[in-house]
Formats: sequence, structure tokens, C-alpha cells
Amino acid sequence: MGPWERRHPAGIGAGAAPVGGEPAGMKTTLSLAMVLAMAASAWADVPDLCSFPDADAAQKAWQPQFGSPPAQVEKLPDGSACLVLRGEYKAAMDRLCWDYVGPLDLSAVGAVSLELSVEHAERAGTFGVYFGTPGGWYARITGAALSDKWSRVTWDLDDFGTEDAPTGWDKVERFRFSMWGSAPGPVTFRLRGFKATARDVNRNYLRNGGFEVPGPQPYAWGSGHWGVGNLPWAADMDRWRSHFGLDKSVAHSGTYSLRIINGPDLPRLNAVSAWFGLRDKPVSDYTLSAWVRADREDLPVTLAAGNKSGKGKAGKEWGRVVLTGVKPDQHVIVRTGADGEGTLWLDDVQLQATGQDSPEFHPHPGDEALCQREAKVDWSPPRRTPDIAAGRKTTGPTKPGKVSIDEHGRFLLNGQPYLMHSLGLEFVSDLKMLDVVADAGFPDVCIEIRAAITTEELKSYFDHAAELGLRVIPWMDGNIPIERLRSHITALRDHPALLCWYVYDEPSGDRFAAADERLKLAHELDPNHPALINYLSNKLTGHMGDIYSTDIYPIPHGRPLHAINGVAAMAAEAQPAHKPVWMWLQGTGYAYWMDREPTPKELSCMVYGSLIKGARGIYWFAQIPRSKECWEEMRAMCVEMAALAPALGSLEQAPEVKCTVPSVLTAAYRQGGATWVLAVNTSAEPCTAEFMLPTRGKLAEALFEARTIKAPGGRWSDTFAGYERHVYRVK
Repeated sequence: MGPWERRHPAGIGAGAAPVGGEPAGMKTTLSLAMVLAMAASAWADVPDLCSFPDADAAQKAWQPQFGSPPAQVEKLPDGSACLVLRGEYKAAMDRLCWDYVGPLDLSAVGAVSLELSVEHAERAGTFGVYFGTPGGWYARITGAALSDKWSRVTWDLDDFGTEDAPTGWDKVERFRFSMWGSAPGPVTFRLRGFKATARDVNRNYLRNGGFEVPGPQPYAWGSGHWGVGNLPWAADMDRWRSHFGLDKSVAHSGTYSLRIINGPDLPRLNAVSAWFGLRDKPVSDYTLSAWVRADREDLPVTLAAGNKSGKGKAGKEWGRVVLTGVKPDQHVIVRTGADGEGTLWLDDVQLQATGQDSPEFHPHPGDEALCQREAKVDWSPPRRTPDIAAGRKTTGPTKPGKVSIDEHGRFLLNGQPYLMHSLGLEFVSDLKMLDVVADAGFPDVCIEIRAAITTEELKSYFDHAAELGLRVIPWMDGNIPIERLRSHITALRDHPALLCWYVYDEPSGDRFAAADERLKLAHELDPNHPALINYLSNKLTGHMGDIYSTDIYPIPHGRPLHAINGVAAMAAEAQPAHKPVWMWLQGTGYAYWMDREPTPKELSCMVYGSLIKGARGIYWFAQIPRSKECWEEMRAMCVEMAALAPALGSLEQAPEVKCTVPSVLTAAYRQGGATWVLAVNTSAEPCTAEFMLPTRGKLAEALFEARTIKAPGGRWSDTFAGYERHVYRVK
């Protein structure tokens, strides 16, 4: 029995105030019982939409849409059966879709779920479920971390949007299962165990309010902003994690609580939830509550959501703090923390409709599926030797260098191919933040330059970076006045730390013209350095700068392949135009819509997949990750990317490498008398792949792993964990 089951009140209306009295009260109680029984019947009567005795029965209920093949039924090893929906994507963004047709009364339902298994999940992209009524659709579009292992997926009906004017959850006429592709090829979806869950009148809208979802850090909770950007924390993240993290020894209920320690002369830490939505709720306001405990009496505590905050106190025993009258915005963020020094434990946080709030904890309807999914997540690093895992350090000073882009689209530094690799900083709270970047081994740093930063302040960033051996990519805020931008470029165009000009970030609408104007200004004032615009991921073609660049952050609601496919789309245009491709990848989480950070293998999968598809520059967004696993992987990647740079920049003709597993991306490069093969498994599932390379080599050296593989005639096989990478060198 999972923690969500132990802690969830049984039955509809559990936790509501009891009704008492004499005969009138008895009548009310009987009426309430009748209402509850009717509601229970309404949700309990929802059929299993995935259960059919044979294909004929399934095809009578499920209608293929947009040219998708008919539904099938498959017997499983345990004797049960599942619904099978097979199809083939002709290209990325192709759609496969099936409709279950039949009346459904979901008026008493809070959530629906089903178990899902996907064969060739790496080809599946955006996931959509719909409920159709005579007037329109209830729709839910999301990314999904799919695999060929059975996993329950839950959809809370309150999270559905609308298309046209749906006429009520009691008038549903069809259920639509839809999946857009991320790559061409066949794919198979297996579905079973569709079930409806009763609407909980005490419904909690906050994900993981009980901190039971497994992981190295509290899922969907951080301490505000993206990564950590302030000292002393950023320079010693072990210290930060000792002050903010899960505690298994103390809990109000379940197994875990969140522990926050605020000490003297240290920045104040608070717990801040990731975004969650409240769509079309038929209530005027909400009540936010939390159970708190402290290492001393009367520790002041603040609770906030939307534009409202309130104060309470925590003592040595668990107590509940409550904030009423919350009227949140579209994107809701919950904040809570102590207002003084001491240790605060936080547990069982809830946002409920006012009048339906309860001291008993009600897990979010999706927490069960989250617990099951995240328990399967592998946080171990890819295989590598201790010297690679230890990382490296960048040392200075930075020497002046000539930057150019050649006729092959290679970014050159002093005439040599340069593989850009930078940590992104949305702000520099202290110049010593640059020391953190250099100590981690990054050769470059990309710093957002806000409108308020003067040219003299910007020069101090450049000067300190040059002392450390870092090259700088100044990421210019679009709100910088044009004359100040002119001052920045004029003053720093000859600085030895300057790598290129990043003149605008994510233009849209009428801002495209403003971005183009700034690009033109950079070219006029400094013809000796490339200039780029970073575009939104909905514009992967027609980049006006000297470098193609975008940002895609898929974890945990999507897969690394979503970012890799963005690189492939840019490279298709950039390479004929002889422009390099750079890619912002996700290095942080526990903030905004990113409920957790990438695992080490997810992180390196995005890097290697991007390199294979043509990226020659990687930036990480943004600041220092909260999890030790993520940060250590980024540091190890500094070593690996430096070692790969000569091969990736080589113009020697490389032989074609073939691989037997479609989910394993590969590319070969020829350099230094050897063939280098990059390979990465883009699936979460392990596999064994065979490689074929036209060479007389007999051994394949697995770089960074201190092992060799017999490769007679250029053929060898190797095992891959989910999202794991290998680099082979065949002499």
C-alpha cells in the first residue's frame, strides 16, 4: 500500500463536518447518504474503456481518426488482455488518434487514469486526451515520459481546458486518445485498466504536498527561481542541501517531511512550489494550510499563495497553520518558510476550496501516478572512470583570440574549431559566482545583462572572467536602451574574454524587428565577432543571426529526445547556410513548470543527442542545480566535451556507422588516425546494440570508461542503460 493510499480519506466527502440533531438531523443525514450513494454509483459505473474480449468488440467501440489503423486486442503473459493501438508516423508532428465512442457520465468523477505501455516510445511526442460532448471538447495536452514498461497515467478533470463549448461532464459522448510524433517510424500503444476516481470534495490542488514523491530533492518544490545563484550556497551546494531537503526521520504523516534550516549570517531559505494551474473553478477563493514543526517554540512562519500571505507559529509539536481567502492567479505558486533562525519541518501542505478545507491530508489526485513513475527514475550516472567523474578546473588568464565562422559553418577560435560549452547565469550576485563556474571546469559563461547594468559593471564581469580563464557570451536583455547597448559593444568589442554577442532572447511578434535592429548594430560596431539571436522553440528555421540557437527544457514532462529533435530541425537549415548550431539545454528544475532537474543520464543524453544531430555549442540554463547528481554530471561533461572537440570539428571524411537499435542515435567522425563513434540511447529502457563500421579495426575503445571491446571487421555490440551514452574510438 502506497503512502497516497494510507493517507487518503476513504469515500466521497470524507473529512467533511458531521451532521447531527434530532429527527430533522436524521432526515438530513439520510438525504446526504442518498446523495453520496448516487454520486458513488455515477463514478463507479464508468466502464473500463480498454477491456474487450477480442478485436471485433474493440473495433466497434474504438474508431480510428486521421487515417490511423483499427484497434486490436492482445493477450498478455498473465492471461489478461489489453487494447493495442498501432500506427506509423510519417514525419515529426504526424498524429495518431483513436476515439472510444459511447456515453459517459463523469459528473461525479474527479480523475481518470489508465495503464500505458509504449513500444518505440522515443518516436512519441506530445500527448493529448479529450472528452467530447455535443457542444465541444474537454482537452488535456501534455508531455509524457513514456516507455515500454506499464505505467499508470492520471488526468485530473479539473486540469482540462475546453475547445468550443462543451455541455457538461455528464454528457460525454466520446473519449479521444491522441499522440503526436517526434520522429518517423512505427509505434505501438498498449492500454489497460481505465478507471474513474470519485471527485473528492476536499480536493487538494497542490502536487506533492506530502513530500512523498521519491527523488533526491522534493519533487515540484524548490527554494525559488531556477538554480541557486547566490553565495555562499552556490560555492558549496552540499551546505545548501544540508539546510534544505527531505527528512525521513520526522513526518506529520507518511514517511517524509521537508526540513528547512535557517542559520545566522546565511540567506533565508523558503519552500516554493512549482507552478500549478486552477482552471475554471466554481469557487470564490481557497484555503492554504500546512502542518509545521520547529526545533523551538514560537518560530514565526509565513504562508503565501497568489497575492495573499499570512503568519503563524511553529512549535516543538506538530501544528497546523492556515491562510484563508486565497485568490490565486492562473499560475499558482505556494510559498512558506520561517521568519527567524531555527529548523522548520513542513508537511501535508494543501490548497483546497474554502469551506472544503480539512486538517486531514488529501493527496493530489495525480500523486499516486507520480510516485509510481518517479520511483522508477534512475539517478545513477553513466559509466565513466573516477578521473572523468572528478571533473576539471578552468584556469586563466584568458588570452586574446580571433573568433570567426568558416565556410563549413564551424565556429573557430584562432583558426581552430571551438566547441562552446557554457553555464548560463541569469544574474551575477557576486563576482565570485564566476569563480564557481571556472572551478566547475566550464570554459565559457553566458551571463544575462539586465537593463540596469552599466557598462562599467559589465566590464568588471569581463575582467574577472578573463582572470579566471573564462570566455563570456553577454546575453543582452531586450529592454536595454539602444544607446546603452551601443556603449556596451563599443567598450568591450576588443576585450579578450569576449566570445560573441548574444543580442536578443526569444523575440516574438513585433519584437522580431527590435531583435534584427540590435543584430545589425552589433555587426556594424563589431564586425570581428559573431552575433546571435536566441529564438523560441516554435521558430527553428530562418534564424537571422550568425548562429542558430534555441532553448527546449523537457524534463520531467517530456523526454530528452524533444530537445534533440529541436537541434535536428535547426541543423537542417543551418548547415546549408554554413552557420553553427548552439543549444540551450535544461540544467535545473524544481521551479516554475519544471518539477525536477534532469537525471545524470537524461542530461548527458540531451548533450550527446544534440552533438550527434549537429550542435556545436551547449549552454546550460541556469545557475547551479540543486541536486548533487545533476551538478556532478554537468562537471563531468566539461571533461568529455573538451576531449570530443577535436573530433567533432574535424573535416576528415568519416565512414558511415550503422546500428541495429533505432532508439540509439549514432554518428562517426575521423580524426587523429582513428574513427570516433558517438552513440546514445534515447529510450528510457536498456538495450543491447550492434554496431557496424567499414574498417579493419579489431578493437573499439570505450572512451571515458577505460574498457575495450572486441570489434573484428569493425563490428561490435554493447549494452546501454536507459538514456546512456558511449563514445568509441576505433584505430
